[in-house]
Amino acid sequence: MNDMVSPPTSDLGSSLVSNLNIGYLGPSRINNRQKTSFANRKRTSPADAHWAQRSSLHPEIVGGVVKAIDLCAIVGATVAMFAYQHGVKMAPEAAVHGVLLMSLLAAMLFTASFQRIGGYKLAQLVKLRWQLTCAAAVWAISASVLLSAAFFSGIFGIYPTAGAPGWMGTTLAFLLSERAIVSAAIAQWARHGYLARNVVIVGAGEQGERLIEKLQKSQGMSVAIRGVFDDRGSRVPDSLGSHRVLGTTDALLSFARRAPIDEVIITLPLSADQRVKELIEKLSPLAIDLRLSAEPITENFGARGVSYVGDVALLGIVERPITSWNAVIKWFEDKVLGGFLLVLLAPVMLLIALLIKLESRGSVFFVQERFGFNNNIIHVLKFRTMYTDCCDLGGAQRTVRNDPRVTPLGRVLRALSLDELPQLLNVLKGEMSLVGPRPHALPMMVGLRPYTDAVEKYAHRHRVKPGITGWAQVNGCRGEIDTIEKARTRVAYDLSYIDEWSPSLDLKILALTVTTLLQRRNAY
Repeated sequence: MNDMVSPPTSDLGSSLVSNLNIGYLGPSRINNRQKTSFANRKRTSPADAHWAQRSSLHPEIVGGVVKAIDLCAIVGATVAMFAYQHGVKMAPEAAVHGVLLMSLLAAMLFTASFQRIGGYKLAQLVKLRWQLTCAAAVWAISASVLLSAAFFSGIFGIYPTAGAPGWMGTTLAFLLSERAIVSAAIAQWARHGYLARNVVIVGAGEQGERLIEKLQKSQGMSVAIRGVFDDRGSRVPDSLGSHRVLGTTDALLSFARRAPIDEVIITLPLSADQRVKELIEKLSPLAIDLRLSAEPITENFGARGVSYVGDVALLGIVERPITSWNAVIKWFEDKVLGGFLLVLLAPVMLLIALLIKLESRGSVFFVQERFGFNNNIIHVLKFRTMYTDCCDLGGAQRTVRNDPRVTPLGRVLRALSLDELPQLLNVLKGEMSLVGPRPHALPMMVGLRPYTDAVEKYAHRHRVKPGITGWAQVNGCRGEIDTIEKARTRVAYDLSYIDEWSPSLDLKILALTVTTLLQRRNAY
């Protein structure tokens, strides 16, 4: 194909020239209906008209630039504050070196922490209120940690105590001012389309239409669909949503050489493997990311990326949660913190045991079979809260408000969840964790249906060890589950916990558990 040839005078050629401002796209197999559609297409908006003249800014580059600005701002504010208070020429050389070292440590600690919470992602950079709030909080924590470390290590002399508040305030002012400027700049770039990743779609079928709908809903300004192409000789629609079908892949080759396309996504059915292979071979010479949409697979199975076993490529569908070092951290949390809590609460547990014996006849503990890790059955310990002749060992009968089976002491223990304290022994045995989905009794019902049948993906909550407290409980899902909607909500919280697990989330849940217990909502 010769890009220097003069464009023909056909409706197709003139339409593409006038509308896309990229010149002749070369020969292509276009049917008459497409020609008419292209010729009658409206002109693009000014924002779209100039996109072909420049490349987009990659979101990672924007985040990296903001991170670099943060580093410079913190170091600059520290040096400026030190120079204002002492004067660089009058200060000892050791003090100057110490201030520089402290400013670098502060800058690295702040940027690492801010990156950890996703502060340099484009989706967060555009949220000015979020940026101001989180930047202030992260800086306060980072500066406090650094000053405390400097004080206790004996090197606090590099920065006088009296100057610390001024240093923290000056640096914070630098960071907040910078974020206001960055937010305004990003908003301006976004309006002109500089932050959008330019994407074209190959395949104007149902799969391509679904992909476009999802991209438009989820990506916002980070993706701009610049066109749709399809090689079929017939059954090609005029457009997919608001995006016109611009031609065949022959036209795409010329289109991509003249415009800054970042990515081509092939949306043909995976069953058309030979056609997909031909397209990949045809489009591979372009200096563009070439992707094969796995949307049919991810819709049905939730694929998580490609991995290798030996030399064999495998598409990941389900991954085991909390593995590797995360599993070590979780084990350490359960054993150390669980052991500490058992020792700390031992006097309370002894007092509860004594009160149970004095109140009613029967054993102190109630043992029940429940679902554990990997659907294995575990024997969960609890303080007995019901009269001995009313205990439901199977757990088929739900506890309801003002349940006559519950003893007066049992009502107090249940309201404060103190009946769960013996499960610290289950934690130390390795059957449970401090935090995780609550273990359910085997025959537990929702209405007239077993929990396992009533809620989709119910068994997925057993992919981690059950916990004494959990994400569902601190979000109000305590007490009786008498409707399928309540059951689904609780399971949804459990699955969300598994997907988003982190040590900080566990600590957050443990802290929220205390306030949740004091509120005593839905606990009986």
